Amino acid sequence: MKVLIYRIGGLGDSILTFPVIEILNKKGYEITVWGNPEYFILCRMAGFCNKVTFYEPKEKFDFAIVFSKNRAISGFSENSIYVEPIPEEEEWVVKWYLKKLNLLEEPFSNKLNLGLKVEKKSNLCIIHPGSGSIKKNPEKAFFIELANLIRKKGFEILFLVGPAERKTWQVDKEIFYSDNIIEISKTLLKASFYIGVDSGISHLSSYLGIPSIVIFGPTNPKVWHPIGIKTHLIRESSCPPCFPNTCENRKCLDKNFLIEQVINILEKNLVLEKRYLL
Repeated sequence: MKVLIYRIGGLGDSILTFPVIEILNKKGYEITVWGNPEYFILCRMAGFCNKVTFYEPKEKFDFAIVFSKNRAISGFSENSIYVEPIPEEEEWVVKWYLKKLNLLEEPFSNKLNLGLKVEKKSNLCIIHPGSGSIKKNPEKAFFIELANLIRKKGFEILFLVGPAERKTWQVDKEIFYSDNIIEISKTLLKASFYIGVDSGISHLSSYLGIPSIVIFGPTNPKVWHPIGIKTHLIRESSCPPCFPNTCENRKCLDKNFLIEQVINILEKNLVLEKRYLL
């Protein structure tokens, strides 16, 4: 059977639909994805889907799965299944999707295999200092101070920036800029560990199996945490998630709190020597 999956969104939103696509692929469906090709090319590389298109496909499908609130999108058959892209309950969005599609008991991969051959560097820390919303981002001083602390222990630091961060982070020898998702994936795969905020790049790093520390400020990690088993989440717990209606002081992104949390995680996982920094 031929299936059309519709999901227009950012990198993180796109990645969180990959388990659905993988499961349907294993069941033998021929899958076309209508979404952002620059993101869903990863889905094709992993072997989860047959085609990716940014425009409405002309061919006929047996049914469609539509991740959208808009039920007026044209071109779908009467057998369309609509899935709310944001869970109605406080649960992981991947679990929400699978439950709505009666796929909850089906296994899926916790690691995305793109078939890329990349040599890993044992002392490389990649830091992605931004996201699609400035409301989710700690101040620049946090990333600079954290990088200095890690660098003093002999680690190489590489700041990975995209279009959203380019104005704030000017490219130099420690700052790598790219908007090519395959190039970004190859760069991430070189890292011994990764540090970032709730962003599409953090979702990708975690899904690729890189040990990742992901900082959640105003967003809810119970709902939006990445796929992956080597991921450590940081979230200040004294106030509830408030995104997008964030407060002015953003206590959840306090620089000193975040530095202590990141260093504690690196120490517990034997990446850094115990208490050498504080």
